[in-house]
Amino acid sequence: TSNTSIRRAEEAVVSTQSTGGTFEVALPDEEIDLVEAVEDKVAFVEGGKVVLRCKKLEKKIKIQWTCNGNEMVHGEGNVKIRTKNGNSELEFKPAKLSDKGTCTCSAEGQGTTDSVDIQVGGVENEVTITPKVTELTCKQGDASRCVIEFDVTSTIGDPGANDVKFWKLKDGELDEKSSSSKEGNTFSRVFGQWKKPSRSGQYVVVVTVKGKTYQSEPVTLTVLPKD
Repeated sequence: TSNTSIRRAEEAVVSTQSTGGTFEVALPDEEIDLVEAVEDKVAFVEGGKVVLRCKKLEKKIKIQWTCNGNEMVHGEGNVKIRTKNGNSELEFKPAKLSDKGTCTCSAEGQGTTDSVDIQVGGVENEVTITPKVTELTCKQGDASRCVIEFDVTSTIGDPGANDVKFWKLKDGELDEKSSSSKEGNTFSRVFGQWKKPSRSGQYVVVVTVKGKTYQSEPVTLTVLPKD
């Protein structure tokens, strides 16, 4: 009995065994690529949006995203995950400097696993939007002050009230727009005495400076029904 190892050009190893003139050839299992990165490097400006795309090379596979070792979950914080045009997409909006690092698109299926890394870079924004509070609870019929406020600072221009709009989110998307009031660098949206519980939800401001738009992180408003 003899054993021979032959290295092919593609570096696959073929082992042959002979017994009584009969040869058995054992080929290595073929590796299947399940995913590939559409772009292996992406970058954002703080407060903007960045989308990471992972191309699915097989149909029946399960995709999971992790960034800097943490599992990404759709709807948590500024994270959205969706499938579009055969790609799995991970979106950060508004993007934060803490989103920088390495994100991994992992796939499982076809009896194997595969993964690709995408490097995410980011730079500090020229416009900074800071909420006074991130959660606010008010009561219907209560005349007490109920107001959402954001401080806005900019190194490229001074935005006015017409440049700052409040938006109520629906499923994470901009839905209902309202105007703002300005006092110094603070922009506010006041909810009157007869505000309804239906006004509850998440609110952001969108600031436009020199043709560029910047979006804040959301503030959660809860309006309790009157007694």
